[in-house]
Amino acid sequence: MYRFFIKEEQIHDGMIEIMGSDVNHIKNVLRMKTGDKVYLSNGSDLEYECSLSEWTQDSILAKIEDVHGMETELPAKITLYQGLPKGDKMEMIIQKAIELGVTEIVPTAMKRCVVKLDAKKAAKKVSRWNTIALSAAKQAKRGIIPEVREVRSFKEILEEVLVHLRTMRDTWKEVMKLAHSK
Repeated sequence: MYRFFIKEEQIHDGMIEIMGSDVNHIKNVLRMKTGDKVYLSNGSDLEYECSLSEWTQDSILAKIEDVHGMETELPAKITLYQGLPKGDKMEMIIQKAIELGVTEIVPTAMKRCVVKLDAKKAAKKVSRWNTIALSAAKQAKRGIIPEVREVRSFKEILEEVLVHLRTMRDTWKEVMKLAHSK
C-alpha cells in the first residue's frame, strides 16, 4: 500500500484532504481510483489507513478507516552528524541514511572540509537535502520525515552534545538517588 505524508490541518471530520504534488502522483502516475487504500502519515506518531473517496482538480478526499501508531520506526532515535563531502555525495548519504532508519541528519563543517558553504548556499543546500529526505522517506515507507538540520560547525555540535550528556548525567544521578532511598 502506498504511503503519503500530510499535515495535521488537513484532517477534518473523519476525512483527510490530500493536496499538492501528491494529487498528481496519485491520479496520473499511480492511476489510483475511488476506493483504493493508502496510508497517510502525520509525520510524527500516527498513521491513517484511508480509502480514496472524492476527487477534485487539485485535491483528493480520503476517508479514515483506521488509525494506529507508527510501526515502521526504530525504537531508538538516531542522529547522523555527517561531515560535508565533495560533490553530490551528500545526497546519496542522506538517502541511504534515511532508508536505514536515521531520524535526523546534521551536516557538519569540519576544520579540514574541502567544501565551504556561505549562509545563502547552505540554506539552499539544506532545502534541497530536505526534499531528498522526503523522497527517501516515501521510498523506504518511513512513518516520519527525517529532518536535515542547518549546517553546523564541529565545535557547535560538541557543545550541543556536551549539554545533552550533562542532562543525562544529572537525570541518572536523580534516578540513582531515588533508587537508593527506597
